[in-house]
Amino acid sequence: MKNIFKHPFILSLLIIFSLIFLNQQGWLNVIHNVFFKSSFFVQENIFQASLKTANFINFITSINSLEQENTDLKQINQELLGEITELKEIERENELLREQIGVSLKETDKLVFANIIGKDSSALGEYFLINKGKKHGIENKSAVIASGNILVGQISEVFDSFSRVRLITDANSLVYARIQGSKITGLIKGRQELDLVFDLLPQGKDIKDDSVVITSGLSGLFPSGLLIGHIKKIISSDAQISQLAEIEPVIDFNNLEKVFVIIK
Repeated sequence: MKNIFKHPFILSLLIIFSLIFLNQQGWLNVIHNVFFKSSFFVQENIFQASLKTANFINFITSINSLEQENTDLKQINQELLGEITELKEIERENELLREQIGVSLKETDKLVFANIIGKDSSALGEYFLINKGKKHGIENKSAVIASGNILVGQISEVFDSFSRVRLITDANSLVYARIQGSKITGLIKGRQELDLVFDLLPQGKDIKDDSVVITSGLSGLFPSGLLIGHIKKIISSDAQISQLAEIEPVIDFNNLEKVFVIIK
């Protein structure tokens, strides 16, 4: 018998058979119950811990998902806002174009809408920069007007994507004009600080203050009938061959944002 316990294999077989016999007799049920009760607590804790871990992971994942959704919504909102802004600008441009339909143009002429992107008021003159150039059909010396058939100036330099506009208030600007409702003509000259004078007005003509001044179309550079301004004051002298009048421009050049270029 002592020799049997010296052999681990035989001893293992005896233990296994003994356990099988005891289990068949139901004598191990008490041990099963004790083991199950003791392990149930451990298993329950492990299950609850794993459940909490899964819930925490899901929570973190949901936060990341919400952050991504929030970022996507912000992007969509910005895109929609940009589209709304663009549509409003298009609507405004269409409205301005409708206002300009009545301008006196030749059948071969057309209007090109442009935004003012820069302003230069210095000793060199009065200029605007617009966002249209050669690739948009802009040509040098083309007339530039504002909504309401108001004369703004003339294209002085053309580049590929932008152009330079010399304002009628520039010292080098000359515009043939007349007093609306009469045959009295003269020459509009620019002065510094967005000011205008009406020169070469004939002597002996009764010219009233606040008379409307428009383009005469004599030079061919500007269409006739474009609005320039109102006569503010007549400066006359018998010693002079002609009369001189100060003109108040009808447009506020400082707040001008959009213009039209007349392409011949």
